Amino acid sequence: MKINSTFWKTISRSLFCLLTGSLAASCSMMEEDLPECPQGLEIHFLYNYNLERADMFNDHVGAVTVYLFDESGNYLMQQSCANTSASAPLRANSYSMHFDVAPGKYKYLVVGWQKSYEECLRTSGAKFRLTEPSTGKTMEALSLTLDNNLRADGMYDVNNDGLTLDTLWHGIQNDAVEVVLDEVTHDTVSLVRDTKQINITLRDIELPSETDINDYEMVIYDHNATINWDNSVDETKQLVYTPYNTWNTEDKTDDETESAANAKATTTGTGRIAHADFMTSRIIYHDRIADDAILSVTNKNTGVEIIRVNLADLLSRLRTSADIHNYSEQEFLDRGYDYGLTFYLQGDRWKYVNVEISTLSWARRIQNEEL
Repeated sequence: MKINSTFWKTISRSLFCLLTGSLAASCSMMEEDLPECPQGLEIHFLYNYNLERADMFNDHVGAVTVYLFDESGNYLMQQSCANTSASAPLRANSYSMHFDVAPGKYKYLVVGWQKSYEECLRTSGAKFRLTEPSTGKTMEALSLTLDNNLRADGMYDVNNDGLTLDTLWHGIQNDAVEVVLDEVTHDTVSLVRDTKQINITLRDIELPSETDINDYEMVIYDHNATINWDNSVDETKQLVYTPYNTWNTEDKTDDETESAANAKATTTGTGRIAHADFMTSRIIYHDRIADDAILSVTNKNTGVEIIRVNLADLLSRLRTSADIHNYSEQEFLDRGYDYGLTFYLQGDRWKYVNVEISTLSWARRIQNEEL
């Protein structure tokens, strides 16, 4: 006869808990109740889906909400935790979230922010608006839609009010996790960052001293207004992103460089540099080029579009620096989050561009003719 070891382990645990409870109840000399046998689901969090391949959850993520579902994907409950000025539980390496649930199989979704969702909504700028699942709904009910406004041309503006977007992370456990009787089941979810920081820098090779950010109109076109429950993107709307910050800088002159403390060499000033910072939702690399995000820069004085590049393709070309890990274009875009593009201009066209990932100091120079 075959013996079901799982069955007997379950019976043994139950008898142990019952026996312990009976002893505690029958002993009149006992002043403290023994703790109940622990049970439920304990969720641990990682943010190591990045190019550094390091867990940065405790340093980067300031709030998480977990939505719990049964094995069929039906909504059960949710729990949230956020750092505050008085307490920062997510900064602890030991942080986890416990669900006191009965034995069974469960799935869950995670949304992460740099601060609580409620606090995000209290500030200005474009926001990701949560559509949360509720009783009677399934996992597919969850979505996050970035604020946007319809334009006369049928596209949609993202009005950032000169502020960054709230940093957004997503996690999912779509393989049912089993919770058994009188045991705590531990499960770990890895988060992916969906929001991207992109810095654009312009240098004019022919007229370096005349470069001025105010002479250029910069936009990013993409179809990423809504992030679905499974982190896919609803590409119905074409969004228009504008910079949340623009400024000029000046190269140091010889005199300034020589007077700097501990300066070992002098450099020749090359003029003014124009800068713009963007923040966007998740960038998707498509099979069809026409579906990819576009960066466009127009010279306001001449009306000429001096830069029009496939942003997804341009950023993903840096992945040659990570060939050892064999990243696909999409995985590279999802792991990266802080990109820099420096365009060198020659009249009303760009000559070449340096593409960089600031966190790892990876860079690649690409000639205009290569695209």
